[in-house]
Amino acid sequence: MIPRKNKDLILIFDTNIFLTGIDFNVIDGLIYTTPQIIEEIKVAKYSNKNRNILNKIQAAIDSKKLILKTPSKKYIEKVENISKITGDVNALSIPDKELIAITLELTDTINPDVVLFTNDYSMENMCVELNISYSSLYKKGIMSKITWEVYCPFCNSVHNPEDLHKMCERCGLKLKRRPKKKNKKREVYI
Repeated sequence: MIPRKNKDLILIFDTNIFLTGIDFNVIDGLIYTTPQIIEEIKVAKYSNKNRNILNKIQAAIDSKKLILKTPSKKYIEKVENISKITGDVNALSIPDKELIAITLELTDTINPDVVLFTNDYSMENMCVELNISYSSLYKKGIMSKITWEVYCPFCNSVHNPEDLHKMCERCGLKLKRRPKKKNKKREVYI
């Protein structure tokens, strides 16, 4: 549920939130997104379906309820580096990374009360790692932070996070990702 009482609250919307057809008039506070998110909604194959949504978005931009912002390079680089650590680097699109980056930037520069709204588990995972407030609509979000590893489903070899969706050099299968197993303490008996 989107907060309605705090006018100082800044909300960051992902594509999937706009596609719900949300009514901007019932939301207090400012809404931000990136130009690339709007471009995702304008995709030609969905243009007829999304015409009403795009009209609502344009009205919100015209009334300054919705602000389009491109994040600074510093914050994009931070998101890119952290996504390599969590293993989300290739699971996140460029617009996803930009949304996380503007959330960090606005939290640091304008207002600590910034919430990213998304239904994307990889974005939620990054929010947990970066200590960003997030919320999902119409579904349950992630329950805890996940560190991913990229692996080959056939030979079980582990690869760099950047190799997600590439082919395994050993056996030729497409690489996938799975939650990294936590190191269990081994007991040694003498």
